[in-house]
Amino acid sequence: MLIENSSDLIQSVEQAQLPSGKPADLATLVNGQVLVVSEDALAVYRSVADVSDELGNGLRASVSIPSAYTLPVQTQAFIQEHRAGYVGLSDGRVLLITLNDVQMFPSKQDALRNQNEVVRLPLG
Repeated sequence: MLIENSSDLIQSVEQAQLPSGKPADLATLVNGQVLVVSEDALAVYRSVADVSDELGNGLRASVSIPSAYTLPVQTQAFIQEHRAGYVGLSDGRVLLITLNDVQMFPSKQDALRNQNEVVRLPLG
């Protein structure tokens, strides 16, 4: 019998609407924290329930995405695929999730070379 092991850092992804009315993807990480991806920001919350708290209780960290790199709002999810610490976004941009940070890159090639980082969000 084979034991199935997964190196995915994301357990599940769901689409939601933030208290501001903006659409977002909520990616629940293996440690229980939630990575929120919206058109103009990345954020980390303690739990999914904390995301809807208008007072921001449970917000661990957030970072704005520069206007030149904002994600297009569309009917499909921002997160298109994920494996291990790799997250492919709807417009070709890439997130890399490590133990300490989430990094956004303009493309897969930039992520592979760890160059041209757009933003970095601390997880700790």
